Amino acid sequence: MSTYPQGYPNPYNWKMILISQALMIVLSFVLSLYPQYFLPVYILYIIVILGITSVMTMRSNPLLSERKYLSDITNARTLFEEKKAGEILQKDEEYMRKMQEFAMANFKSFMYMIIYIIAIFVFYDEVLLKIVNGVIGYERLLVYIAYFEALFLFNMFVYRRLVKVQMMEVMAPQSYKITEKGILSTDKSGIFLHSRHLVNAEISENREKRYIEIHSSTSKLPFKIRLYTTEIDRLEEVLDRVKKLELRRQQSSSS
Repeated sequence: MSTYPQGYPNPYNWKMILISQALMIVLSFVLSLYPQYFLPVYILYIIVILGITSVMTMRSNPLLSERKYLSDITNARTLFEEKKAGEILQKDEEYMRKMQEFAMANFKSFMYMIIYIIAIFVFYDEVLLKIVNGVIGYERLLVYIAYFEALFLFNMFVYRRLVKVQMMEVMAPQSYKITEKGILSTDKSGIFLHSRHLVNAEISENREKRYIEIHSSTSKLPFKIRLYTTEIDRLEEVLDRVKKLELRRQQSSSS
């Protein structure tokens, strides 16, 4: 499992820090005038931050940028199809254990997030409101700025170590097919890889556990693709054929 994998923006880069600081000043000013509206204002802050992060993700996430090539893979002629990869996958005890660890880690992160949000509102009602009600004018604004800055620093140095963006390092579809233009999962995982990324990909096999693993450096995917099958030799031949077809296309287009 990985944290802030390649292709996913770190919410604490300089752009996000500047945006967060600007938003915190605006929110502090609004709350200094209307302290009773903390809940909707804070929810609005979260929505704005999530929206900006989503836009940055869409621009940088290689899975989304590669999606324009998905139709090429889908419409190309099918060379190989594996419908029972999930049955083989479930017999791989090591991979199943990693999936369970991944699920547990995400569940813990979700619980930490819920507890953290509850703690924020309890602290606001029981502590901060009493402080705010005892001051006026710029002092009230400074109290809110100090509060949001404290939250920001806590998020940066403590909270993000508890609630982490994680994903599996190795993605294995339950079913998939290989076409002349690449790899495409036929389950709901949404895994795909265009043939141009297969040319220089690192491909390894494990005959004991019956899978072939593909790590493509050119696609910049934050994970490896593992293809389970009982027909290892045939799958190897098909992948080699797809690579050769892609090389021919590249050579013809460059000439």
